[in-house]
Amino acid sequence: MNPKSKLYQPDHWRGRAEATRKKAAALADGKAKDRLLKIALEYDKLARRAQVWLTRKNEDDTWPEQEL
Repeated sequence: MNPKSKLYQPDHWRGRAEATRKKAAALADGKAKDRLLKIALEYDKLARRAQVWLTRKNEDDTWPEQEL
């Protein structure tokens, strides 16, 4: 695992969530819009998880192996 990867950066996931919400807003109500909004929520969860990883890494300057 590469902790410097953008996958470990909360802003990466927040940006994906925002872009997905914009796409959903352009759609008429329906299943596709609902799916995109659910995907955006999952991106938000990944952003929170990445923030926790980043915070823990900064606390002791190591990456807990079980969380990578």
